[in-house]
Amino acid sequence: MISAVRTALLVVPLLVLAVVLWWHPPGGEDVFEGVSPDAGEWLGVHAATLLAFPFLGLAAFALLRGVESLAATVSRVAVVLFLVFYTAYEVTIGVGTGFLVDYANDLPAAEQAAVADAIQEYNRNWLTAEPASISMLVGFFGWVVAMIAAAYALRRVGASWPLTLLVGGAALFAIHPPPVGPVGLVFLAAAVVMVERWRRREVHDTPPRAAAEGAVS
Repeated sequence: MISAVRTALLVVPLLVLAVVLWWHPPGGEDVFEGVSPDAGEWLGVHAATLLAFPFLGLAAFALLRGVESLAATVSRVAVVLFLVFYTAYEVTIGVGTGFLVDYANDLPAAEQAAVADAIQEYNRNWLTAEPASISMLVGFFGWVVAMIAAAYALRRVGASWPLTLLVGGAALFAIHPPPVGPVGLVFLAAAVVMVERWRRREVHDTPPRAAAEGAVS
C-alpha cells in the first residue's frame, strides 16, 4: 500500500505535466509576435513546469534508490545540475518572458514596439536565454546525462531492456515543448512504475533470512 502511494505521488505529477505541455505555445524567432497571442497559456505552462520540477528530481532519484555505482553518482549529480540550471532558464525565459509579453499586450501600439525589442534582447542573453545560453545548455545536458547514466546504472544491476530503454528515452524531456517533452515524461513515468514493481518482486523473492541479513548489512 505504501509503495503504491509512493509510486502514485511520483507518477501522477509527471503525467499531469505531460498533458499541460501540450498547451505549450510554439513561440517563434520574433519572441513578442510569437508569444503575444498566447501569453496566458505561455505563462501558465511555464509556471506549471516550475511547480513540477521537484517531482522530476524525486522521480529521477527514485529510479536509482539503492543503486550505488559511478554511473549512479554521475546521474544524481547531473540531476542536481539540471534542477538548478533549467529552473533558472524556466524562470527567466519561460515565466519572465510571459510576464513581459502580457504587460506589453496592454500597452498602446506606439509603446509596444520598444518593449518588443527589449523582450527580443532579453531572450537572446548569453547567460540565461536562447539559443545557446549557459543555463539552457547545462540544464539540457544535465537531464540527458542523468537519464543515460541512470539507464546504464540500472542495466548493470539487472534491469530489463524495456526498463533501460524507458529510462534512456526519458532524456527526451530535455526538449520540453510538445510532442517531444510529453513523450519523455510518459517514458519517465512508465520507468518509475516498472522499477518500483521490479523492486517489490525482488523483495518478495528474497528469502526472509537473506532479506534480514541484507537489511542489517
